[in-house]
Amino acid sequence: MHRREPENPMRKTLIFTALALASGLAFAQADKPADRDAARAEWRAQADARWAASDKDGDGALDRAEAAAHHARLGENFDRIDANSDGRISREEMRAMHGKMRHGGRGGHRMQGYMAGLFVGMDDDRNGAISRAELGDKAPRIAENFAAIDKDGNGEISKEEFRAFRKAQRDERRAGKAD
Repeated sequence: MHRREPENPMRKTLIFTALALASGLAFAQADKPADRDAARAEWRAQADARWAASDKDGDGALDRAEAAAHHARLGENFDRIDANSDGRISREEMRAMHGKMRHGGRGGHRMQGYMAGLFVGMDDDRNGAISRAELGDKAPRIAENFAAIDKDGNGEISKEEFRAFRKAQRDERRAGKAD
């Protein structure tokens, strides 16, 4: 005579839950590239529509007035974006600026790329350093630590000073996690 074990309802629930999750993940992975491509195509279409709406004269580039009408910050940063200084922002110049300001790079350098873009974005006079006036209220956490970051006390934060400060912050966080 074979003795039958009593059924464990919790075990059945766990097995069914695991199977449901596994099948859901498989379906999600199968749809992911298509969803990403569709989202990217939609974003590009929206970007093209915004560009066309901003390019009032239809010449394929934005002049200073068109850029300012499109977005105030675009007008404020016109000279920085207009890399060849021809008085017009082309799609290529806009892409290049987005590349500089993008949060990402590859291989885990996302924050480094973001911080480099942030630094470039705040350096209004393009001298390679950020003064208190340039910083203004753009980055409150940097502003409140300005004196600590500006190690040489010259009233400007250089890229090297900024990197050293960020490294010290990282080291402090890592030391805190180790405790």
